[in-house]
Amino acid sequence: MTLSKNGEIGLAIFLVVMFLLPCLMLGLIFEEAPYHTVAGEPVKEAADAAGISVVSVKGTLWNQTGAVGGKTYTLTDPAGDTAIIATQAFDSAESRDAAIRLYNSHPLGKGKPVGSMIVVGQYIVYATPSNSPIFAQLAPALQQAAKAKS
Repeated sequence: MTLSKNGEIGLAIFLVVMFLLPCLMLGLIFEEAPYHTVAGEPVKEAADAAGISVVSVKGTLWNQTGAVGGKTYTLTDPAGDTAIIATQAFDSAESRDAAIRLYNSHPLGKGKPVGSMIVVGQYIVYATPSNSPIFAQLAPALQQAAKAKS
């Protein structure tokens, strides 16, 4: 069976569109978070506003290029749920985004920790467990902090 010239062109166009369409959709869905300096401690402020208790806070420095320090919070809510939320500030958008790409390059269960991540200005905020009701309560306030520029 032979394809006509128009059929071959149509098939080629179809294959190109089927390859490019998912790439374009991902580009539209996942926009890059703007890099700006967020003042204060967005996690602590969101926890205080939501009535979530900060059990402990300790300073941390991730082993990532451009990481300049952050904090690890242990939080608990009135229902007794506990979550650990780590923040890390980065010196540039490039270093912050490289850390995110590195995290996303690991398949789940193969060196990739199970948690949820959100970008807030210069910070990466990482919460475990990923289905934490505490993080679900904090996420809207953190997203607002991500949109507000200092």
